[in-house]
Order: sequence, then C-alpha cells, then structure tokens
Amino acid sequence: MERLGTKYGGWILPTNTTLNENSIIYSAGVGEDISFDLLLQNKYNCKIFLIDPTKKAIKHYNEIINFYKNNEPFTGNIQKDYLDIIKPLNFNEKKFTYINKALWDTKTELKFYKQTNENYVSQSIIKDMFGEKYDIVDTITIKNLMNENNNNNIDLLKLDIEGAEINVLNNLLNCKIYPKYILVEFDLLIKNKDNFNETKLLIDRLLYENYNIFANDKLNITFIRNI
Repeated sequence: MERLGTKYGGWILPTNTTLNENSIIYSAGVGEDISFDLLLQNKYNCKIFLIDPTKKAIKHYNEIINFYKNNEPFTGNIQKDYLDIIKPLNFNEKKFTYINKALWDTKTELKFYKQTNENYVSQSIIKDMFGEKYDIVDTITIKNLMNENNNNNIDLLKLDIEGAEINVLNNLLNCKIYPKYILVEFDLLIKNKDNFNETKLLIDRLLYENYNIFANDKLNITFIRNI
C-alpha cells in the first residue's frame, strides 16, 4: 500500500491500482489541500471531478492554477508538507473539473454551516456539526452528477464531507452505483455526532455490497470492491 498526499490530506491506496487514463474520479471535500488529487492525477493521468462549494476551497483551487502557472503563493492555511509534495508535479488543468456544489442525497438548496473559527475551511450540511452561521448552497447527488457529465461509471470516490457521508453513500448504494474504490472520512463518528449508530450500519452495508476494508487510518477508510 502507499499513501498519496500530505499527512493531513493524504489517503491510502494499493500500490498498483486498476486506475488509468480512462478512469473517472469524484473527489468531494476540497478544502485547502488537494495533494491526494494532484498525485493521483499525476500518477494515473485520470480525470478528476473536485466537488466543494466552500468559498475558501474555490479560492484554493484558483490559487493552485496560479501556483503552477506563475508560481504565485498560497494565502490559506497550507500544510507544512504541502509545497514539497505538489511542487514537482506536472499539473494538467484539463484533467480537472471543479463542481461548485455540495454532495447530498437530493438535488436542492441547503444551509451549509460554517465553523465558529472563521480561519477553518470546512463547512457542513449537517446541523450542529459546527456553528450557527451558514451559506446557502446548491446540492447534487452522485447520480445527477454522473448524468450531467455523461459518466457511465466512477472508478474512485473520495468523501471528506463533514458528516454528509452517511446520506451520500446510502444514496449511492440505493442507486446501485459501485465505484471500485471508496475512500471516506467518517466525520459523523469522529466528531461524536453519530447518535444513531449510522456509521456502523453504513459500513456493514458496504461490506454486504462486496466491499472490503483495505486500510483504516483513524476512520479514514479505504474500501475496495471485489467484484
């Protein structure tokens, strides 16, 4: 196995995956660290859809473009190991598509709650995950996103979406969409907001749907489907 990305934003995958230049990646939860996505694209030349309506995340992605074009500095809370990891890479902007929406189980508009510390980038659809202030954002399902972009399948799905992972993954399975690789941070459980044992129920469902746990890094779990 190998870890792609920073200590903060990296994910564990098999050393030799089935990914290639035709693979479709959905990566939800951009924040201010796309080291994993940049390394993944650089290694496999795959197409990556970045999904995050957070204003700081959108700003960071624009700074990524300017960093590779003009070596302009970043203004956000950048990890100490970020620049050393991403600087040597060949950034192919044409392989990235940015989706300014939040993944959810329905296509609608919802409150997107901010953290009480405005320096922190993450926001959440789930009430009581963070503070009371919020933005209104458009939401989209994975199925909607696939239809809009003419994607017949997803090869890898990465979710770091601050508690919304339960609804999104249950909807994914309800639609019988089965990415080969699912990488998910179980924030509802990590932040002690899982009052109804939803995380365990979802993991059990994934195991029933022929997914195996390949790696578990403090509830950042990599699932691989056997079929």
